[in-house]
Amino acid sequence: MTKLQNSDRLFYTVQGEGPNLVLLHGFLEDHSMWDALVNDFAEHARVICIDLPGHGKSALSESATMESFARDVLKVLDLLQADQISLVGHSMGGYVALALTEMAPERVDKLCLLNSTFYPDTEDRKQKRRQAIGVIKEDPQLFVRTVIPSLFPISVRKTMKPVIDDLINKASQMTAEAIIAATEAMIHRPDRSALFFNRKQKSYLVIGKQDPLVNIPALTEAVDQHQNQKLILEGGHMSPFENIDKVRIFLTKFIF
Repeated sequence: MTKLQNSDRLFYTVQGEGPNLVLLHGFLEDHSMWDALVNDFAEHARVICIDLPGHGKSALSESATMESFARDVLKVLDLLQADQISLVGHSMGGYVALALTEMAPERVDKLCLLNSTFYPDTEDRKQKRRQAIGVIKEDPQLFVRTVIPSLFPISVRKTMKPVIDDLINKASQMTAEAIIAATEAMIHRPDRSALFFNRKQKSYLVIGKQDPLVNIPALTEAVDQHQNQKLILEGGHMSPFENIDKVRIFLTKFIF
């Protein structure tokens, strides 16, 4: 049974019983991105899906940073008495997951970055985000309609059109203020690669070969030099949709 809840700031769902599995969605997404996976995970765990500030049904944080997002998530976990968690973050959700792990390392057992990175934005990437903010101010709907399809390889956009349309429809409910706040927060996030690699518990990385948003060679080389686990899938930035079966298998094992 799924419980729909609201904390002081964030909307979240809880399903299943057992060890705590926390799923954090990415930029322009919400908790529903996990819908096709939650039932399977809930057979093994208590699955907590959270709408990050300004996304889905959650209010925007007054001070939008990856750290403030993480503090809001921790408030939900405190409310649920989720003292020990396995934590999965997709894209921007991975940045929040890293910030949370830095704040409360004793609470995070397993950490998985899904189509995400522990590195900060390059200067070129920061500049592109700043340019995007100009577009968002003028026409946030155009920004959403342009960005979301670009997260999928051209070769799958036709077959994934229902998924893309659904993501666009949901992201279109966000305010320009919320989109800009999240974009600014991503620009200013720090390098957390040392945190990812130096944890006592292992950290996990799942990426797509055609992901345009991460530096795949740099990520794989760094992970290969440490005792971390990685999974490289076909496709782009949206592995939970493009490669749902492999993601399901990997994360089901990850829970344990």
